[in-house]
Amino acid sequence: MIDPGEIHEGMTVRDGTGRKLGTVENVGTTHFELGQGSPARREYAVQFHRVARVQGADIYLTPTHPPLPPEEEPPPRRA
Repeated sequence: MIDPGEIHEGMTVRDGTGRKLGTVENVGTTHFELGQGSPARREYAVQFHRVARVQGADIYLTPTHPPLPPEEEPPPRRA
């Protein structure tokens, strides 16, 4: 189990293969909020027990059911 004190706003959240899912928007007592987009267009609550490891500024999640949030989409390109 990870130490929830290691998780801070702004960290990058990744799945087990390293794909970026989003960033930590807020940290609660039992979970953190995963935001996708800038500013966040979608948010997901992720329970701390779903964290496999914290490595530097990255959080890696374990594959569980229900599935993880989808990969973060890149921002739209401006013409």
